[in-house]
Amino acid sequence: MFKLPSVLKFILLRANIYVCIIWLLLVVGSVKAQPAKPRPRCATNEVTQRLQQLHPNLLNQMQKVKVHAQTYQQQKSKARLQQPVTVVPVVFHVVYHNSRENVSTEQLLSQLEVLNEDYRHQNADSAQTLPQFKKLAADTRIQFCLATRDPNGNATTGITRKFTSSAEFDIDDAVKFSAFSGQNAWDSERYLNIWVCNLSGQSLGYSQYPGGPAETDGVVLDYTTIGRAPANPFASLYNLGRTGTHEIGHWLGLQHIWGPNDTGCDDSDDIADTPNQDKASNGCPTGMVTSCNNNPTGNMYQNYLDYTDDACMNLFTQDQAEYMQSILSTVRQNILTTAVVCSNPLTANFEVSDTIIVAGTTVQFQDASIGVRANEWAWIFEGGNVTTSTEQNPTVRYDQPGTYTVSLTASFNSVTDAVTKTQYIRVTGPEAIIYPNPAQQQLSIEAPASKKLQKIQIINSVGQVILTQTVQVNFVTLSLPNVANGIYYCRLWYQDGSFDIKKLVIAR
Repeated sequence: MFKLPSVLKFILLRANIYVCIIWLLLVVGSVKAQPAKPRPRCATNEVTQRLQQLHPNLLNQMQKVKVHAQTYQQQKSKARLQQPVTVVPVVFHVVYHNSRENVSTEQLLSQLEVLNEDYRHQNADSAQTLPQFKKLAADTRIQFCLATRDPNGNATTGITRKFTSSAEFDIDDAVKFSAFSGQNAWDSERYLNIWVCNLSGQSLGYSQYPGGPAETDGVVLDYTTIGRAPANPFASLYNLGRTGTHEIGHWLGLQHIWGPNDTGCDDSDDIADTPNQDKASNGCPTGMVTSCNNNPTGNMYQNYLDYTDDACMNLFTQDQAEYMQSILSTVRQNILTTAVVCSNPLTANFEVSDTIIVAGTTVQFQDASIGVRANEWAWIFEGGNVTTSTEQNPTVRYDQPGTYTVSLTASFNSVTDAVTKTQYIRVTGPEAIIYPNPAQQQLSIEAPASKKLQKIQIINSVGQVILTQTVQVNFVTLSLPNVANGIYYCRLWYQDGSFDIKKLVIAR
């Protein structure tokens, strides 16, 4: 048998080694060249499946919660009363293994700011909502505050911090128990518990739907998702605080916008004004993306309950807002009667649809107090057919023209706040009035509530126009410094094309 010389063997061996090294470098290079895949946003469905295995009756309980909330929602819709703003007390449990995970108070406050902007539809990027969805975008009338009292009544910052021996936490809820190196929940009927930790795997966060076990009720967020820059120092597609917005949506009963199944068009999130879509959206789509025959609107990939990047989601819908409020008014109603946990537990306020009315009109007042839900109301009405009321949303008729003050004192047990709105209701007659008449330096003009002024002219006795002013209001006051004494006519043009003429005397 022919044998290779030892020198040739050595050369061939070195050549094989070089080939292997080059091949490995090519493989590694190709792997690194691939774009980073987005992390799955949410593990709520997986957590729900695990809880259903541990608690066989959970599915029935969750269904009862949904039916109860939907019934309340229908009743509220029929009453046509706007839901008052409600404030949910929050406690952040920061469970950290190193200083990187021990997020700053500024970062937590930034997260709270994001939540309040997103849930009140005050987020700056709402201007980017697709045109076909702008009318659906909603102020949910839900706000969040840091708790100022702990379960024992002691003062608190609303933030707990605990070092853990666990380098990371799975989605098995261990972070919610001190026995497993996590942090026990505060009373879930009084607080929204938010755990901040290093989540293992790819999940950014998860939540527990209403109706689940009290000891695990709340939201878990990966520490890198908390708040936004500059408070959030972590470079990521998910560093604007929207994971918190998404997960709290689950805590308030919302499902993913495509429904409980990950693919297909035959399920739903049970929200009427979110278009049906087949699966989660990822990245940052633009323009119209369609699925499940959802023309002409397409997928609502900017919805907070989808999976797009933080910078590409910007709205809840009207029906989502109503459903979350229904959850707060039913299964989670106890959290709204905790008067000791927010720095401003109750702020009295009220609203009406129109503050300028024609005499004889009945006004529906709506309690718009924020914070804990008041359970007593004391109204005072100047100029109304009733002078007082203890109803939450009273109706009052105003028969005489004038301007009238309204006061409300709202109470929850020993917590009370009051608000007075001076000259809040302006009642007009069926025709325009001008006063004082005779006038001196100023003239007030009040149009009927059903009309708006467009132009005003002061005309002297020989038909000359000596003053013209364009306006778009019901009430205006004119200055008359250069108008001589005498008899004039005030011509009032309205936006509907009609006009009035009133005799005016100026006498100084």
